[in-house]
Amino acid sequence: MAISTVELAIRLLVYLLVLIGAPLSFVLMFRLMDYAAHDSLVEQFSGHRTGPDTGQLNAYFEQAAVEATTCRFCGAANGPDYTYCHNCQERLVAGD
Repeated sequence: MAISTVELAIRLLVYLLVLIGAPLSFVLMFRLMDYAAHDSLVEQFSGHRTGPDTGQLNAYFEQAAVEATTCRFCGAANGPDYTYCHNCQERLVAGD
């Protein structure tokens, strides 16, 4: 049984795809994950806030005259029964 030139070319192409394509896809996947780790959305929710919160809950607590706990990391107002900050998800210390 002789192998034609076309069939040989297809077999070599599949062989190269398996030999080179699979490891290359893993390298590309890890590079993409590394790129995504430096995304601004990840930095936004990593707990490192640069400015105070100007959200609607701050205005609500001021208007309702509710004693709010201010987060020491981002400055957001949180309700008296909040354990974690609604803005940066840092744990609120009692007496803040």
